[in-house]
Amino acid sequence: MKAVKQEVKMYCGIDVSGDTLDVCYQRPEGSMEWCKCANSAEGFREIWQHTGKHHHFVMESTGVYQLPLCFFLESKKAKYSVVNALQIKRYIQMKLERNKSDKKDAFHICMYGADHNPDCYQMPDRLYFECRALNNAIETITTEITGFKNKLHSLSKLDIDARVIVTGYKKILRDLQAELKKFETELYKKLGAWQPELVKQVRSVVGIGKRATAILIVTTQGFKHTENYRQLISYAGLSPKEYSSGSSIRGRVRICKQGGSLLRHTLYMCALNAKATNGACKELFDRLVARGKNKKLAIIAVANKLLKQVFGVVKNECLFDRNYFKKIA
Repeated sequence: MKAVKQEVKMYCGIDVSGDTLDVCYQRPEGSMEWCKCANSAEGFREIWQHTGKHHHFVMESTGVYQLPLCFFLESKKAKYSVVNALQIKRYIQMKLERNKSDKKDAFHICMYGADHNPDCYQMPDRLYFECRALNNAIETITTEITGFKNKLHSLSKLDIDARVIVTGYKKILRDLQAELKKFETELYKKLGAWQPELVKQVRSVVGIGKRATAILIVTTQGFKHTENYRQLISYAGLSPKEYSSGSSIRGRVRICKQGGSLLRHTLYMCALNAKATNGACKELFDRLVARGKNKKLAIIAVANKLLKQVFGVVKNECLFDRNYFKKIA
C-alpha cells in the first residue's frame, strides 16, 4: 500500500514596522531564510514570491501598520495570524534572548508560530475599520478639547494680559467642537449601517449612553469573539487579580487593568450614573456599601454588572427590561 505523503506546515514570521518588513521563513528542508522589504504592495509581492500559499504567516499586532499586509494576504486566501505583541515579548523572554534586532524578532515570531500554531486571523468587516477610525478620531479631539479648556482655566488665574491667547484658544475650541460633532454624526450613521440591532440592544441598557454604546460595539468588533460575560469583563480589564504566594505574600486583590483603558474608563463613568438609575445596579451598590465595602470597589462591581446586562441583551437578541427582576421576584 502506497504511503500518503503529508505536507509539512511551514511558518513565516514577519516583524512589522511603518516602512519595512523583516521576514524569516522556513524552507521545506528545515533551514531558515531571511529577507527585508518595504511595507508596501511591492514588498508584499516580493514576500509572496519567496514564500507562497504553503506558508502560515505570523505577525505582531501593531495597530494599523500590519493591516495593508493583512488585506494583501486575505486577497491571496493565505493563512495568517495576528498575535498580541505581549505574547511575542514573553515568548522571546522565555528563550532568554539577550539581544534585540528586527531580524531576531522575525525569527522568534516564526518560531512562535511553529511552537504554538496560532489561530488564523478573522478579518473584520470594512465598516468596522471605518467605525474604529472615527472612534479614535473622536477620542483624540475630545482629549484636545479638554486640554484647551484646562489652558483657558489656567490663564484665567493669571494676572496678565492674555487676551490674544484666550481669543485664539476659544477659536480653536469652537473649531474642534464643530469637527467633533461631525465625527460623532458620521460614526453613529456608520454604526447604524454596520450593526443596527446591536446599537438598539446595547443602548437599551439603563446607564449605557450613546457614546458608551459606540465604544462597546467598536472595541469588541460587535461582540464577535465574546462567548460569555467573563470574557467581556476581562477584555475591559475589570476582572480581579490575585497576588499571593506561600504564607508571606498576601497582596490585595485588585482589578487586572489588562484590557482597553478607554472601555474601562467609559464603563466607570457609566457606573456612576447606573448606580442611581439602573434598579439592579442601585441594589448592588447599596448592598455593598451597607456591608462596609469601599465605594470605589462598589462602583467597579456596578461596572461589571453593566457588562453582564449588556452581554445578556446581546446574547438573547432582545432589549433591556428594567422590570425583569420585579417580574421574577
